[in-house]
Amino acid sequence: MMMSREGSLGQTKGEVKQALSNISEGLMKNYRNTVEFAVRMREKGPAYKEAGEYLIAKGFWLSIRLIGALTGVSMDYLTPLDARIMSYKEFMTEWVGAQLKRLLEDYGIKLPWYWKWFELELDYWHHDFIIGLYTWRRTLNIAFRGPTPDERKWLNEKYPTWEKFFGRVWDLYIKKIIDGQIPLPLTAVHLCAVCQVPIQAPTNGKYLRIYLKEYKGKIYTLDSPACLWIFEQEPERYAGRRTYTQRVLEGMIQFTEEAYKDPKRLLEEVIWNMGQTEEGEAGLDPTDGAYALLYKEKDPDFFNRIKKYTEE
Repeated sequence: MMMSREGSLGQTKGEVKQALSNISEGLMKNYRNTVEFAVRMREKGPAYKEAGEYLIAKGFWLSIRLIGALTGVSMDYLTPLDARIMSYKEFMTEWVGAQLKRLLEDYGIKLPWYWKWFELELDYWHHDFIIGLYTWRRTLNIAFRGPTPDERKWLNEKYPTWEKFFGRVWDLYIKKIIDGQIPLPLTAVHLCAVCQVPIQAPTNGKYLRIYLKEYKGKIYTLDSPACLWIFEQEPERYAGRRTYTQRVLEGMIQFTEEAYKDPKRLLEEVIWNMGQTEEGEAGLDPTDGAYALLYKEKDPDFFNRIKKYTEE
């Protein structure tokens, strides 16, 4: 059984390698232009030097948010298993991070201050993100399903902590499907005011931390110290943005009286408001849950894990 090709990097290893090469080359071209601009700026004085280095740090951070959401999900989940040539972490470490380090060294520029945070997130962030995409797939125009047992083995080989932090979530979704239920969200998604992606814990097993910033009497929520830092540099630029949740809370999006009495109805109207139909055909699982049924046949330990979860 093959998953939908939509959103993958290619159907063969050659296609995937070429796609990754194009992504890497495009990123490095943009970063090189930014770095060269920053170098010219810092020749004008200390203030310009600081501004130039801010552009480098800001540009890379917002880029990796986009890369994690698109390339990370595509590499580790949407690309057919026999076409994968490396993990997203390997790609970012060897093809992007290493090149950026050399580029900055060539120009005598230090790595962005958040580099350790960036390296930490390579093991977790996009895995959290795909769970969010799967949960809220009715609001998207891309088809999603969970990992099969064989894909799960690959994920565990590439990410030794994957099973510990993410396996349980998928197991519980799979159990719902086996029991004839459809895993759908119970709460609204909360987005970062800067990068506009769902706020997630940097590592699973730790409490989710939402970074708060008050500006002109309003509270803004950020998903990381880097996004908080960017907001503080350009508050006027980001304060004018409203996440979907903020628009709801401020009364910019109206729902029926029934929705305000019933959380389930409210979530249904949120989805309808996002442009999807009442039936929510967009983004539904293209296998209609068939990927989950494979666990009954190919994962002899599945029900033991479920039993362990329910006994805890």
